[in-house]
Amino acid sequence: MATAAAAEAPAPAWPPNFSRNVQGTGLPGIDGGHIFLWNQPQDFDPASTLRVDRHVPNGSGEPTHTYKALWALGSTGPHNAGYEWTITGELHNRALASTGAQNVAVNGTIFKESNGIGPVGPSWAGNFNCVDMTGEADPVASCIGAEIDVSAQSPTTDRNRQRVGLQISTGGVAGAHTGYGILMGNLTGSVTDRGLSFQGEGTYGIGIDAAAARFTGVPILLGPGQMIGLDGTRDGNFSRRLGFDGRDLVYAGAGGTALRVSDDGRVEAGSLREARPQPPRSSSDPCEPGDHAWDEAYEYRCVAPNHWKRASLGDW
Repeated sequence: MATAAAAEAPAPAWPPNFSRNVQGTGLPGIDGGHIFLWNQPQDFDPASTLRVDRHVPNGSGEPTHTYKALWALGSTGPHNAGYEWTITGELHNRALASTGAQNVAVNGTIFKESNGIGPVGPSWAGNFNCVDMTGEADPVASCIGAEIDVSAQSPTTDRNRQRVGLQISTGGVAGAHTGYGILMGNLTGSVTDRGLSFQGEGTYGIGIDAAAARFTGVPILLGPGQMIGLDGTRDGNFSRRLGFDGRDLVYAGAGGTALRVSDDGRVEAGSLREARPQPPRSSSDPCEPGDHAWDEAYEYRCVAPNHWKRASLGDW
């Protein structure tokens, strides 16, 4: 007759440093120490060193709840001076450029696929959030949603322009449209001080380069009442601006509007000075109606193609 002790299932033999108790979850886990999954594949084995598969079945999940296929949680103390990086992807690339290989340290790809029922929901290939929960009105340290650093470790010229901070490729196939290359938006009531800002002590060759692009509309689109500041400081101050005031194209300085151009071509200016006299040599010199010129004795105006008239000038 078997005893009660003999009937009990033997306890599982866990490998060293492997614990069944992980923060009270009751699930198996790796306990303590620095854990490395080291792999040097032979014959360029395409198998992954570590792979996590998660396939969500129909009808699962709760609204607004975020589920994770892989979750790495880290926290820091107030006096922790070390750099805590929750997830690091590091790749040492030595492949020749001539091989055409494209090596990526971190890649996020999401395939928005048809479900045969209705429109597929929003999809993000990568999502980075920095949520400032400090309540500090004027923080002295940054909260950055995403930082992209590209650097060279020796003096270079980069004439081929191959070091790129951010590249956005859109389209997919011929005829496919992408709504926005870059879209910035604020939540209701929130304010962004600078939509796009250039900072640092280095030198920029061209701030915005649209020379190689083809536009069906305009490179920069402004709404009524919006202006371009022409002499701005790093604090956002400026004294000269150019734009559309809802009626005319205007240029304004510290003293107010200096130039106004209407859609029908009417020009209003505070004053006008012709720097080059360029008087015609005869009344039949080439000209277009409306051209005018001057010298010390006459004012000239073109009244018909290649037909000038003049009026004499006198002191008073």
